[in-house]
Amino acid sequence: MNNPLIAACLLLLWGCKAAPELSKYEAGDYVVYKYYGIYRPVPITLTERVLAKTGGNKLEILVEWQSGKEARVWKQFVTDTAYNRVNNIVDRLVLLENGRETELPNRDNLDLFKLYEGTYLIAQHMPRLVKDEKTILPAGGGNYLCRVRTYKTKVLGMHATMTVADSEEFKWTNVSTTYKDIKGGLLYAVEVAECGNKK
Repeated sequence: MNNPLIAACLLLLWGCKAAPELSKYEAGDYVVYKYYGIYRPVPITLTERVLAKTGGNKLEILVEWQSGKEARVWKQFVTDTAYNRVNNIVDRLVLLENGRETELPNRDNLDLFKLYEGTYLIAQHMPRLVKDEKTILPAGGGNYLCRVRTYKTKVLGMHATMTVADSEEFKWTNVSTTYKDIKGGLLYAVEVAECGNKK
């Protein structure tokens, strides 16, 4: 490589490719979600806490799932990129049980989905968007400008309205999600009970 200008440009490109996507999360960040509705007899409380952050986007997250007398705790190690968030990709999954840590194989994300059981519903029909608006909504003690989308779909064998609220101002996942039947009965809901940073 005899041209110094070309060499400098290639070095700059390599440097850009090597730079990791920075995570917006910091050690101590946490969120508490509440899940409830007629889809299950006992509500769920899900707490996620960032234990450590390294390399700009490597996160160690402690997750606590509780529903009545049922409880489970695990750690998920993730590389926090937009692609991984959308596809729920984790690098490692470790179950904490009776003071022991057991790494799970998590083939095809099956172990992760089992651990999160009860926190999601799968629509039986492709949701059809019927309304898209922006409004201020409360979440975890704060107020956020949210994009609120309403869909028609089918879930639990019933025709339903799904409403999803998310916000670029909110650090975590959706601000809220609800499914209601055609009479307005609440089938499923998730909302943020608390969030912040506890170092």
